[in-house]
Amino acid sequence: MTALSGPAEAALSWVEGHLGQFGVRAHARDEHELVLLLKPLSELALTASLLGRDPALRERCHRLVTWAWDEAERGDCLLRVTAARPELVESVGLYASAYECGHHDERLHAWFAHLAGTALAGGLEIPAWRESALRHNLARLGLAEPPRASARGSWLGALPEPWTISDGTGYPMTHEVFYLTDFGARPAALPPDTVAYLAQWLPGWWRCVRGSGNHDLAAELVMTAACAGLAPMERELTELLAHARPDGGFAGPAGAGGDLPRPDGDDPRRRFLRDYHTTLVTLLALTTGLWATRGAPVPELIGGERT
Repeated sequence: MTALSGPAEAALSWVEGHLGQFGVRAHARDEHELVLLLKPLSELALTASLLGRDPALRERCHRLVTWAWDEAERGDCLLRVTAARPELVESVGLYASAYECGHHDERLHAWFAHLAGTALAGGLEIPAWRESALRHNLARLGLAEPPRASARGSWLGALPEPWTISDGTGYPMTHEVFYLTDFGARPAALPPDTVAYLAQWLPGWWRCVRGSGNHDLAAELVMTAACAGLAPMERELTELLAHARPDGGFAGPAGAGGDLPRPDGDDPRRRFLRDYHTTLVTLLALTTGLWATRGAPVPELIGGERT
């Protein structure tokens, strides 16, 4: 049986103890808020589905996915939202996580298959990482081929000057790696020069992000190394653990969750919306050995050239 480390167990217990806060039915006052609150619910389902790759955690984590699926009215919520606003086809991610954990709805599946084939889906004006996310989630449902790496329109694909890393470029970069590699299940999907570039610059980027106090992105950089098949960033992860709270959660950066609807003056709700994402990604950073596949060693990159 897989034994989670103490901090990972505490973080997963924090998630389980805050399920009600992830819900949409109790917190969405209208359809607009419902759409916004599908994000935390989808991220919960994704995290649980990834942890469920480990056989020993599968039953425990699939219960979380089932809870999220029930909260989405077993697909009716997604059908209603995307029928009214087809451009929200990206919400397919929640269904993809549920589908991987054994939940299937014929009507919803057929609807997303239809949307995936529309001119709308092919013409969405979205950044490269979101295009990869959409293709990745459709592929999880058998409705598309997995996304492929492309240098066009992608910060990472351009192998840019490393000093241009920032929150604005860092988050798209990490997510592009997540989706191209199926969260580490397909590390070979990254071009060799991209893997070499990440191997050289991830440690320095981590120090910059850590120095700015963004522990959320710092955890995602640890995940990125795992998805790319690189050596675990163990020292960096140890530093992240210094910021664990007694309840097992991890505080999000200033302003985190600010785009999500919240009642005025409700401190527990506001703390949850600030902290939930950082707790989820730190939980995944703590458990990369359970859900990501280690790849082969990569060549060293010096001065922009592989050796």
